[in-house]
Amino acid sequence: MSTGLASRSSTGVDPVRRVPGVWAGLLLAETRGLLLHPATVVTVLLALALWLIPGVPAFPDVTSTSWEVQYTLAVVAGGVFVAANLRALRPYRHRTADFEGVLSLPMGQRTAAALLAPLAPAALALAAGAARIHVTSLRRGATGTVQIGELLTVPAVIVLAGILGHLVAAASRNTAAGLVALVVLGIAGLAGMASAPARWRWFTPVAGEDPFAAPPLPAGLVDRPEWWHLAWLLGLAALAAGGALLLAGAGRVVVPGILVLGVILAGVGGVMQTRPASAEFAAQLAAARDRPSATQVCETRGAATYCAFPEFRGRIGEWARIVEAQDALVPGPAARLTVRQHLQVPIGDQGFVLPLPAGTWAADDRAAGTPDAIPVSTRWAAGGSGGFAESEVIGFSAQVAIRLVTGGPVEAEGPTVCGGRGALIVWLAATATPDTRAALRTLQSHTSGGAGLDLAVLNSRSGLRTGERETALAMALLDADQATVRQLVAEQWSELTAPRTDVDTAAEALGIGAVSTRLTPGGGICV
Repeated sequence: MSTGLASRSSTGVDPVRRVPGVWAGLLLAETRGLLLHPATVVTVLLALALWLIPGVPAFPDVTSTSWEVQYTLAVVAGGVFVAANLRALRPYRHRTADFEGVLSLPMGQRTAAALLAPLAPAALALAAGAARIHVTSLRRGATGTVQIGELLTVPAVIVLAGILGHLVAAASRNTAAGLVALVVLGIAGLAGMASAPARWRWFTPVAGEDPFAAPPLPAGLVDRPEWWHLAWLLGLAALAAGGALLLAGAGRVVVPGILVLGVILAGVGGVMQTRPASAEFAAQLAAARDRPSATQVCETRGAATYCAFPEFRGRIGEWARIVEAQDALVPGPAARLTVRQHLQVPIGDQGFVLPLPAGTWAADDRAAGTPDAIPVSTRWAAGGSGGFAESEVIGFSAQVAIRLVTGGPVEAEGPTVCGGRGALIVWLAATATPDTRAALRTLQSHTSGGAGLDLAVLNSRSGLRTGERETALAMALLDADQATVRQLVAEQWSELTAPRTDVDTAAEALGIGAVSTRLTPGGGICV
């Protein structure tokens, strides 16, 4: 039989032209085999589980989600690498490689079909990533915009993984070589995700961001060269494909062109993606941090004014609910407050938390005609979600309560409020909405040491600090009948807000029994 096939192929007639569609059929078979390979199926199911089990939280940032989908779908890239590698090794594992010479397609064309097969799982991952971003954009309080370059990185990484899997198999017939290469790629991927803000991370498949150091930002202030990174990945894919085709003995006309294209894309993309931010961008970011009023929009609701970056305007309703709920509990006319959104304070050297630039922000507020504005973060969360952003929800609510109780301006560090006023502020902050109450519970569940309560905002040292007994009284008030507590607060407002009123006096005025806690050695925050 082999003699007959060999004689038919030695007639000088191109077997591909004599059997129309044979290459397309092979491409379809390679694509189907790669899609249905157990490694691909398992990693796709794993990625979906990582998304579906926790769900999408409220108040997401679509801009951040555009690159965060890469983290999960990188798992699929690993599966495609394994599948492509094992499929390319089949003739050697099954000892059928010697019979490939009688096939109607030359090795180069068979390799080309295998190299194009990863396009199918890449398209599937692209659709999954787009669906995830779309669902995120529909969630309560979603902000930000879709970053197309970040989304296209998903299929680029998967195509690159599939081509590399085939290239490793072509270079080494040993299955262990594929496992070693997978481990190396996995380490590189994890390093890239965990190495923000190092510029070298852009040489890895997925360049991550520190969720604590990189809060949601207006899209124009995000320093991510995603399009250059995409060019880098496509260049690597072209180089790997060219190498695989060379090893397969493909034509000497097309392959050099592929390699040249790969060198250009990888070279230009690699250089451009690691350039530091321009001076113009740095100036824009500094202006947004120190003088945000110039680029913000403001709305007046009731007696309060709310200013936000345009992309975060939808959050104003959440802030207003907190302000209006607290203001309704305060005797007298509505307070004329201003709330202004700010970017969080950058982390200092060696990871130290810095104070708020209160003086700089106050000058910007005065220039904008909104003196003594209360700061609020670009982070936000639903109460009880267990997320880091819940600290901003209860922290902002505490800032509003501080203003209503003490009338004092925002401080760079603190303030520390003790006695009845401290307990009243915590109660006001928590009772405003169900989200603020749940956020306080979450913060307490994540706090240990019992030194008191620290409701810092904007990743800074600014925010309410109060003692254990003050916190205990506030929690007792939250557990009591709220209608009764609100009536007593209104009746005893003058006494409760007096600096001289201690915890015991406030507890008696509010009908709460003696408040006692086990004080932290050293006396805690309030002594």
